Amino acid sequence: MPAMHSLPPVHRPLEDALALGPALLARARSAGEAPWLAASLVEGPAVVLGAAQRAARVVDLSACAARGAKVLRRATTGTAAFLGGRGVVWTLALPHAAALAPDATARTLLNRNVRGFLKGFSRAGAPAHYFGREWISLQHRPAALLGLDATPDGAVLIEVFAGLDAAPAIPPELAAPDERVIDRWLGKVPAALSEVLPARLSLEALARAVVEGVALRAALPLIDGGEAPELAAERFQPVTAPDDPVPPGASAAVLARVPIGWIEAAALADIPHVPHVPLVSPARAWLGGDVLTARWLLDALGRGDAPARGEDVDAEASPLEGATLADLRALARRALALGRAPGG
Repeated sequence: MPAMHSLPPVHRPLEDALALGPALLARARSAGEAPWLAASLVEGPAVVLGAAQRAARVVDLSACAARGAKVLRRATTGTAAFLGGRGVVWTLALPHAAALAPDATARTLLNRNVRGFLKGFSRAGAPAHYFGREWISLQHRPAALLGLDATPDGAVLIEVFAGLDAAPAIPPELAAPDERVIDRWLGKVPAALSEVLPARLSLEALARAVVEGVALRAALPLIDGGEAPELAAERFQPVTAPDDPVPPGASAAVLARVPIGWIEAAALADIPHVPHVPLVSPARAWLGGDVLTARWLLDALGRGDAPARGEDVDAEASPLEGATLADLRALARRALALGRAPGG
């Protein structure tokens, strides 16, 4: 009988909690193709950037350093989460989009798979709702932030971030100007878990209730996953470069507004094959921003590998929330055109 494998809620350094995502995704894709779920109890202060967000567009790195708030980057795409003190990171790895919800597709991936988290939060005492895109509402206030990634063969990684002591919104004094102009919460006031959950509920109890809720919603038995996997935490060390993760030598990033916030692109120069004979035209573009999608799709669009027609085919291959394929293609073309221009 299919089952959900879980790791018990334990305290982990935030770097380890972020490294758990790729490790559990590897387990989910291995023989047996079982879903995996874990909860990590973490400590801030920290800003956790989405995998494709350019650091300086989201945060003021100097202000973060002065406050003692680490800036880290996770494996999943989407918008940044602030952890002001104690918090929880839930890590859900699925062998395919429909592993928990049989009717889930790339287009409905988050909508279907977030339902177990809603059940878990509600069982813990906070009525939960999801209205699309990147956050879960508890007691009608944004309180948990979602991250997403997928592999070309269809495996899925979903991360959920929530803070006990502080809301998930980046404080204005730590945010970059381009971040401060976005109303990420649709006019609502984000909440810390302590504001929306029963006063006597411990963080450990909440973490466990959500794990159980995901399994119950999927009607799967919850079994102990045994020892935690080895973690490559060195991949998740603090971000210090303003343009991280844009590759070195890229042109200046160009921005475009989309419903979720910003998308960005930068032209990447060709790598010369003959020493001292550089090629003029950029070969591809780096694509990033706030969009929730698979990193491989951003890479493919930047290379021009994704079909120019047939968006339904692309959507079946990878989820995409907060922007469209047309948005991303258009910005990549704009960046490449600017990169080819004199002085670009």
